Amino acid sequence: MAAEEAPGGGLAEHTRSIIALSWARRLGLGDEDLLGPGSRHELSTPAGSPVSFLRLFDHTVLSAPSEVLHQARRLADAELADERSLLALARRCAAGARSLGAAQLLYAEEPPILTAAQRGAISFEPEAVQAAIAASPADDVQASGIGAAPWRAALVDEDTGVSLGAAGREIWAGMLAQLGVLTVPGQRRRGVGLQLAAVAAEEAFTEGLIPQWRAGTESLAALRIAAGLGFSSAGTQTTVTLD
Repeated sequence: MAAEEAPGGGLAEHTRSIIALSWARRLGLGDEDLLGPGSRHELSTPAGSPVSFLRLFDHTVLSAPSEVLHQARRLADAELADERSLLALARRCAAGARSLGAAQLLYAEEPPILTAAQRGAISFEPEAVQAAIAASPADDVQASGIGAAPWRAALVDEDTGVSLGAAGREIWAGMLAQLGVLTVPGQRRRGVGLQLAAVAAEEAFTEGLIPQWRAGTESLAALRIAAGLGFSSAGTQTTVTLD
């Protein structure tokens, strides 16, 4: 993806509409709020809730407690999308605020085609998934979202039976499939994550869902997977916790 490409520029209008509707419903906005001409929305959340700034196509949404919303009204969208600026804003209201980072939101319209040699066998056995989770750092498990995902699969070495990684999926608004991948340390940079993400995306298409991939803006591995599977960026989300 070229840096100059507008968010969602590689996605069909129908796909863009489904993505916008799914996010609107997840956030509690009106079905039409993230469609049409660009707009900025504010959502007041309970005190102590995380601060989130979403850029989706031509729209932006700031979700935050009222005291943060008040401080944010003088800032431009570009400032709120910046991780350091959003953290500085949050710390005016909560000194202990910390950033959870910024992530690109990417989507695919076609099932992935892998040309590289594939490893292992896909297993849907809970024990295989749990083995990958047990062999991975807790922070990585939490970031992947696999721990509580309703749909999960693992990639298992056919010779040893050892789990190399796992994938998970959560359905948003009945239309988007939020994908997560976890690669066991020692198995990284070997195509495990790409293969697992491809399986999760293909399964999503089979069920009529649009795959969604969140990649930290500094995570080259996650961005490489997105590029390898033909995902296109539709925006970004920056999040700060107040505790």
